[in-house]
Order: sequence, then structure tokens, then C-alpha cells
Amino acid sequence: MHRRYPEMKPFNLLALYALAHATGTVGSRESSHILARHSDCFREALNRHEYSAGFVESNGVVTHLDHRNQRIPRRRKGHVASKQIELRALAESSSRSDPKRTSSKPRRQQQNLQMKRMKQSEIHDLVKGLGLEPVKPPLPAKKKRQQQMKNSEEQNGKPLLTESIPDIPLRTQLDYARKGHAVLRSFLPTNIIQSLRSELLPYVKSHELEAWRQKVEVQLADSSDSYYRQNARSIASTFKTVEECQDLIESLGLDAKDLPFLQHFNTWRAVNANAPTVRKLCLSPYLARSASILLDSPTVRLYQDSLFHKRPGDGWTPYHSDCRMAPFDTSKLITFWIPLQNVPEPECGGTGLLFVDGSHCDFALPYWNGVEGLEHDRLENRYYRDEDHDGVSHHMPLEVGDVTVHNGWTLHCADAADGTKEDRYALAITYVDGRAEVREDVLLGVERDGSAVQGDREDVWSFRPWVEEVKPRTPFRHPFVPIVWPLERRDFATE
Repeated sequence: MHRRYPEMKPFNLLALYALAHATGTVGSRESSHILARHSDCFREALNRHEYSAGFVESNGVVTHLDHRNQRIPRRRKGHVASKQIELRALAESSSRSDPKRTSSKPRRQQQNLQMKRMKQSEIHDLVKGLGLEPVKPPLPAKKKRQQQMKNSEEQNGKPLLTESIPDIPLRTQLDYARKGHAVLRSFLPTNIIQSLRSELLPYVKSHELEAWRQKVEVQLADSSDSYYRQNARSIASTFKTVEECQDLIESLGLDAKDLPFLQHFNTWRAVNANAPTVRKLCLSPYLARSASILLDSPTVRLYQDSLFHKRPGDGWTPYHSDCRMAPFDTSKLITFWIPLQNVPEPECGGTGLLFVDGSHCDFALPYWNGVEGLEHDRLENRYYRDEDHDGVSHHMPLEVGDVTVHNGWTLHCADAADGTKEDRYALAITYVDGRAEVREDVLLGVERDGSAVQGDREDVWSFRPWVEEVKPRTPFRHPFVPIVWPLERRDFATE
């Protein structure tokens, strides 16, 4: 390891020593060898950075030093300043590499030193003093799940949506960055999910016609008939019943039963929604901060919420990416997919999202194949790895409180609801980089040369009420798509 980084600075070595303590790897072959070869760097680190206290290695023993690099004399038993730590593995490693490095301490004195190892809290204080976060050893899967459920139960009686700080493990952040998706187990307490169901299910029933009109407009906008494409909105608004919408869809050669889902947009700001929990969740610092962490963006804007209603018998949701439906020119868009009930394994009828690993980084797919190229029909071949992994993965089963997150460019789909007798509801809340700008062509039905506009029309119902009031390609603020992070820049009053 030291051969790869011969110019390792004293500060980094001190950080390595602190991390080695926190992770319990002091004495490992690599860390011990580095510390043995570069022990003099700790003194330089103390002098250069003027730390109030530090540690230096000598003959296998790490001694407490003050900021002047002077050894502190032994004081009463238990005093922090008199603690010395014997690193047996370090001494053994250093003695192998340097025969002169042998401990001259009697065995009894070495045993006494070993008993004076630093407390875990002292190690954490040292790590934090270096500007680092202490590393917690991973819990076994079963114990981790129990701890998450306990935390979730404790949050039931606390103001999660206003005060709680999200705990997103580094492994989850890496999964999201590498694969384009991840899962947050027990991310929301069950009482919030129950409140969402009690608010959203009545809304679905009372707005069924609106959801069907949206499907009619989307189908007409994709029609080969230019009249339908140019008048999709006005035609859809004339239908008075669900049956009329279904008849129109079937006249286009489609079976209304094969639609993948019904969709309801922006209940968080719907006047007649009566959904205070949805509003609080969408605007909450808890989700906003989580989005900021995963997007690696200092400023976060709420784009939309979307309730997906997948009924028994509904067709499969084709592969798609959310950014193609959004009006922004950005790569930083994230969706929190929140199931409102348990979702079993796909083999048991589960219709959770299926993700194509790493597809958010596949710039070649749209660049060389366009948005409708034949390569989009061969995704399994494109991302195939081996017999055990075809490039498509999922996070099912999902329990109430579990949440999946995916990047706006990650290709994903969902299976048909053939093997289930219950409706599946999922609330998707989408955030975008606060600096993302709106494109110019988002509301154009047809380009001047007659070709179709890039992107899908699925989300037009979501952004139509505000996008015409925003100047393209400029920073903007609008109450329908408010800034939700950081707190001091929010576009709405706290409730």
C-alpha cells in the first residue's frame, strides 16, 4: 500500500491511524507496515497542524503528546493524557521489517499498557477531530434488520418529517452511484405509510376520470395521425366518462386492459386532495436532505409526486428512464419509489421496479442508437454479464417502510400484474438538482420539420401548469417546483 502512495502526507497517515483504530484493523498487515515505516511523520503532523494532542509510535508503543510534541508525564491512573497503547501486531510487523525494532518492555508492563487501550468514544473523538466520520462495523443482516425496525418504531411518535436526519449508509450511496439504484430499508415508519394510504386511496377513486384523460392524451400524442398529435389535449378534455376514454384507446388499436397503470400527479399541491401527509413528506427536510446526499447536489428542487395505481390484469411497464419525461436538461434527477403495501418477490406476483444496472452511465445507448433505436429492444443482451446475472436486478421483497431510489437516467420497468388479485399503489416523489434548467421544446407537439420531439409525453400533465411561466435555459424559482434544500433557501413557509 505504501508503495502505491510513496508521497503519503503526515496528515493522511494520522487519519489512517485513527481509521485503523475505529475499524478495528490496527495491526493489519498493510496499516502496520505503513505506520512502522513512517512513524516520524506523526510528529510532523502534530507540528504542522498544531493539534492540541496526538499520538506517536516508538518501539511498538504509541504515546500521547501535547501540541509542542513533548511527552506528557504519567499522571494519576485513568487520566486521558497518560494513556499509552501497545500495538502488538504493529510491533510484530515492524520487528519483521526492521530487526532493531524490538520491544524492551517487560511482559507485565506491556500487559498493563494493553489494558489501557482507548475507549470507543475516545477513538470517535479523535476521528472527528481530523474532520472524518467514525466508521461503524457492519451489523449482521438479521441484527441490522431488527435495528432498523426498532428505529422505525421509535420514529412513529417523533416528528420524522420535520426534525429527523437521514442515515444513508456509504454502501447504499455507492450502490446508487455505481448501479443507478439502491434500496433504503425501513426508511419510513409504518404510521406514515398508513397515513398516505388513507389520504391517497380516496383521491384515486374521486379522480379516476382525470387519470384516464391523461392516458388518452399520451396515446394521442404518440399517434401517427398528425391531427391527433396536434389536438391531443383538447380531444382528451372532452371525454365525460371512463368508458369514453377506454373506447378511444381501443379505437387506436390498443387494449385498455393492457395499459401498465393509472397515474395521478402532484397530490402534494392539489387543492382538493386533502393529503397533508403527502405534502409534508414531499417538502420534508428528511427526503430533501436524502436527495441532496444521493444526487451530490447542494441545492435540491421538488419536481413532482406521482401516484401509480397498478390494477390486477394491467400490462407490463416498458423500459424507460424518467429524465426523458422531465422538462429539465440535467443528469441529476432522483425518484423515491414508496410502495404503500408489501411487495413480494416477482415469482410470487410482485410488481416492484426492475432496474438495468449501470444503464444511467450508458451514454452510448442514446448517442449511437437514438431514442427509438433497435438496440432498445435488446437490453438483456446489451447488459448481460453471466448465467447468474443478466444485468437486471430488483430489491423485492419490499416491506412497508422500504423505499427504492433510482437515477433519472436509469432504465427500469415493472412486470404485468397477472398473478395478483390486489391493487398495487406506489407513491413516487422526484427531486432534481436546483440548478437544472428547463429545455426549450418541452411543450412542442411537433418540431418544425415534422419529426417528433425528443422525450416522452408521459409527464406533460405534471409540468404544464408551470413550465410556460419559466424562461428556458436560465435559473428560476417557481412555487409549483420549490427549492426544498438547503433549509435557508426553501421557497415555501414552514407549517
